[in-house]
Amino acid sequence: MDAGCEVNYLWRTRPVPRERGIALLLAMIIILLLSGLALSLVLLTDSQIRMGQTTQAQGRVFYAALAGIEEARGRMNGSAPDTITPWLPTSVSQVLYIVNSSSSDPVQPTRHRSPYYDSEYSSEFPGGFASASVLPNVNSDQPGTGTSTAIPYKWVRITLMTEASAHRDINQDGVLNSTAPIYWDGTQQTLSSTSGTLVYVLTALAVDSTKVMKILQTEVAGTQAGGGTSFTALAALASAGTTTVSGNPHWSRHHSSPPANVIVNGNDNNPGGTGCPAPVAPLPGVTAGGTISSSSASITGNPATQPSLVPFPQSAATLISQYAPKATAITSVDPSHVTFNGSGYTASGTTLGIQPSGGTPGTVQVVYSDQPLTITGNDNTGYGLLLVNGDLTVTGSLNYQGVIIANGQINFAPPGYESIAVSGSLLAAGNAVFNAPSPLHAATISALYNSCFVAQALAAAGGGTSSGSSSSTTSPQILAYRELSY
Repeated sequence: MDAGCEVNYLWRTRPVPRERGIALLLAMIIILLLSGLALSLVLLTDSQIRMGQTTQAQGRVFYAALAGIEEARGRMNGSAPDTITPWLPTSVSQVLYIVNSSSSDPVQPTRHRSPYYDSEYSSEFPGGFASASVLPNVNSDQPGTGTSTAIPYKWVRITLMTEASAHRDINQDGVLNSTAPIYWDGTQQTLSSTSGTLVYVLTALAVDSTKVMKILQTEVAGTQAGGGTSFTALAALASAGTTTVSGNPHWSRHHSSPPANVIVNGNDNNPGGTGCPAPVAPLPGVTAGGTISSSSASITGNPATQPSLVPFPQSAATLISQYAPKATAITSVDPSHVTFNGSGYTASGTTLGIQPSGGTPGTVQVVYSDQPLTITGNDNTGYGLLLVNGDLTVTGSLNYQGVIIANGQINFAPPGYESIAVSGSLLAAGNAVFNAPSPLHAATISALYNSCFVAQALAAAGGGTSSGSSSSTTSPQILAYRELSY
């Protein structure tokens, strides 16, 4: 090896000075620190973005669940065009769902394999769905329902509140009752139904596209007017007892229209127009606290019949006490056609309010009979609200438009070729009997639901509505809100 190569070799293998090595090491450490800091900043930024997205998602599902609850609460208003009042639970074992479903994303809250399964239900009602009576689902009518633009709540569950479901000892007796519904008396919750309205629990599940879930729950109760509950048309004919509807079995052989001589129709016969609200969804033809029996009669509605409602949702006695102070005594409305025999009134050829005719609006009359009432003879008419503190028996002809409430039985039995026609809604505290079976005569009975006449009758009674509403009810008031873990 020559000298030049040896020098070059020595130069190449000369050790790096210590100071320079330390500098290189420090540079590498700084680079690592800066890289770590940059990575940390990236991760922190990503975390902040994710937290922000989660917060936004939490907000979206919260307000989506709230929208579901408000839809349910709004539709619990009997005057709403999409009211669900006829299908609300009437016993603690019943459960109703409003579902916000689509063909590509079906919502099945009672199916265990469903991503939207209502696992919360069994924590409130220990028997779970095995011991529940699940009512047919009601579809949401929110804007965009069934599309990708729908508000992302999935279902709203409606149940009656009990001490066990609320996990609260309302009456402080040391027992969480699971069979008795809770009532709201305007001041507090109670197990007593006296002057109270049922407390419903609305539970809503919302899920957005990021799979963030939230459950909101609220307790609501019917509003009170004048210290009592407000009348709600439950059906064309509603009775807290049993209902019997008997027609002429030979009618259809001789008459093609109508198909029967006794007709009960829960579809809204409101024609609309001036002075009337828009027609509303069909009600049941007959609703009863007991059994419903029918023969040779036409009963229609949605559903046609609704038997065995316990507890029965309307109190005729409470409603009469509410409206009676604003009514005129039946002996003062048409004194020449009303007599009293010591135990009740008999009306014949009487006029209890002047019906509209030929463009004339008519005169709505709120009439109170403080004793049982029998209507007989011909040409009995009425328009408004008829309150009977006892049994109402009609053995003559009657044409009435409005609401009839009897704190007793209702018995319609027209003789001969007479007819009884009520357009509006009827409510009895006892049994209801429509009886026109004789094949020898052409007597007819009809009870047709009409939201216009109901609204006008209640407006005259000061029930909190005008002729622009189909019911005296408003949306139930909110008693409590809570958020549940899912």
